Amino acid sequence: MFKLVKYIKNLWWVLLLNTGIIVCQAWLQLTLPDYMQKILNTMQDVGLTYDKKMSEIWSCGGIMLAICLGILICAVAIGILNSVIGAIYARNIRNEMFKKIMSFSLFEFNQFGTATLLTRTTNDINTLKDTFTSFCRTVVFSPVMLIVAIIKSVMIDWQMSLVFVVALPILAITIIVIFTLSSPLFSEIQTRLDNVTVVLREGLTGVRVVRAFNQQEQEFAKFTDRNQKMTNAIIKVNRTLSFVSPIINIVFNFTYLAVFFVGFALLDGVLMNESSAETFTNVIVISNYSSNIMMSFLMLGMIFIQLPNANACAKRIQAVLDTKPNIVDPESPIDVSTIKEEDKNTVEFKNVTFTFPDATEPTLKDINFKVKPGQTTAIIGSTGSGKSSIINLIPRFFDTTIGEVLVDGVNVKKYSQKDLRDKIGFVPQQARLFTGTIRDNLLFGNPNASEEDLQKALQVSQSAHFVGKKENGIDSFVSQGGKNFSGGQKQRLSIARALVKKPEIYVFDDSFSALDFKTDIRLRTALKSYVGNSSVIVVAQRVSSILDADNIVVLNDGMIAGQGTHDELLLNCPVYQQIVKSQLDKDEIEKTIKMKQQILASKEEEDD
Repeated sequence: MFKLVKYIKNLWWVLLLNTGIIVCQAWLQLTLPDYMQKILNTMQDVGLTYDKKMSEIWSCGGIMLAICLGILICAVAIGILNSVIGAIYARNIRNEMFKKIMSFSLFEFNQFGTATLLTRTTNDINTLKDTFTSFCRTVVFSPVMLIVAIIKSVMIDWQMSLVFVVALPILAITIIVIFTLSSPLFSEIQTRLDNVTVVLREGLTGVRVVRAFNQQEQEFAKFTDRNQKMTNAIIKVNRTLSFVSPIINIVFNFTYLAVFFVGFALLDGVLMNESSAETFTNVIVISNYSSNIMMSFLMLGMIFIQLPNANACAKRIQAVLDTKPNIVDPESPIDVSTIKEEDKNTVEFKNVTFTFPDATEPTLKDINFKVKPGQTTAIIGSTGSGKSSIINLIPRFFDTTIGEVLVDGVNVKKYSQKDLRDKIGFVPQQARLFTGTIRDNLLFGNPNASEEDLQKALQVSQSAHFVGKKENGIDSFVSQGGKNFSGGQKQRLSIARALVKKPEIYVFDDSFSALDFKTDIRLRTALKSYVGNSSVIVVAQRVSSILDADNIVVLNDGMIAGQGTHDELLLNCPVYQQIVKSQLDKDEIEKTIKMKQQILASKEEEDD
């Protein structure tokens, strides 16, 4: 927990000011019994006249009111400063957490899980913030009050102060036992919270699937089960903590009474003595100090009870912050300005073998191919053959196990991640749009793009028609995840976003699957003239989409079964022959080629 204190070090002067005000409040609060003692002594002083006594009492009372006002001002100032400190502390940790999470490779994301990363960044940080702000006040205020009040009590009457020798160890033992018992229970609660968040997130994001399969009752039962387990863990913790308040209150009350019993026992022994008045005053003053002592101990006890929960949260946060990403920038990244002109816009796989970090068998084995400038390379194969794994190696979402991936003739591991990904326009398999407007999403990869660039990208991606139909056009609202658009519309806008970037390398991971046949052909035809000298890599499931690719890489069980043009593969690649036979017959191939020629011809007429 204390490792995370560094995230508030830039506000050391606020902490120092806060500490000063807390000490001031404690000092003011401890001066009140002194004036009460003075009032009692004044009342019992037989040498003073009535008017003199009343004058002295009113004077002391006025000072006590001023002290109370000072205590109020200090308390308000402490509350404001604590809220500022807590808010900035939580903000700094959240920033660091988000920055760290964004540096994770896909392996670290899978290792933690989205649900637990969400709860650690929200719930855990809020719990830590609340404990930290309480700690900032209590760790200064309570010890000052406790130590000074005990010293003052001993100085007034050491015999009555012996009551604290019995009371304080009982409270300390109670707090230590509760602290020890509750610590592991708070860790269990956080784990249970993660489990609840997982089910809740899956239920909300997959609500349409749940309803389509009539699984509402099963999902509710699953959520109820995990929610009940979390409830049981919370009840178990609260049952343990329930002993704290009664024990402390009982000890508090007995201590308060004990001061009076000891005081009056002493008073009984000096009843006929002139010091009886002084003893009576001491009883009243020490009883006030006992209230301060017990309240200080109570505050310390409560903060120590909160520490196990905060400590559990801090460990979970620290686990994320201490995680070292598998994908890191080299110490001396290559200067992209030194790359040779003839190597630009190229991608090459050399003897690449890739195994997932948590797998025993390689996903890709001995992959070799090269993508040249201005050419389109298609990757096709059965489900699970490793198509997406190949393209995930290009922007370094994963690193190769053996061999190397070259971009512009340079191993991708020699680039900084920023420089490497600046070269790539990546369209993922699952189209993802962000909350905002269509314009915001298009500018995601190139904030400086002109209006003409945006319109051109919409036209090429075949998005201009449906975007133009919307009331606000390109400034129309996009809901979270783009749920107010169809699957095909989201895919086309995702493609448009990559086109606006105008990268050296375009990577399409099965990004045309939601498009109808005619739109697919129109898009690919327009794309061919738009990309110019950039290289294009396309992962596809439909053979009809890659008939005119310059090079087709056929995958089978993570290995290249063949590569070449469509005609070449039909002659010498049995795997490709099987794929073609399963999807197309000769007439369909001829029909596809004819449709492409018609679309291309109509496009040339439009240009003329």
